[in-house]
Amino acid sequence: MTCNHDAFTALCNPDRGRPRDASQTTPDHSRCNSICPNISRTDSQISALRREVDRINEAAEAGLDPYPIVAREQQRKARLAEIIRQHDAHRPAGRTPRTRDEQHSP
Repeated sequence: MTCNHDAFTALCNPDRGRPRDASQTTPDHSRCNSICPNISRTDSQISALRREVDRINEAAEAGLDPYPIVAREQQRKARLAEIIRQHDAHRPAGRTPRTRDEQHSP
């Protein structure tokens, strides 16, 4: 995840919407919010999220984890799937994700 900090839209800013000290214009990563419009993700970061979803699915199929862990992982999987869906929905027209080999070739 990358923060493209814009003080006017940053959800990490506790003073958002109120008059504030203009000297405090840096992001507060300890208050990062996953629905912030300033967040961007690269295709390689999304690929890592897809692999994590696959790992969660494999663990669920194995059936070795206790219910509380399975439930928490399914919630996490839903959040990751939504991030992936949003990333794919905002992809520029005609662009498809590049493979890792394509990313490193000239």
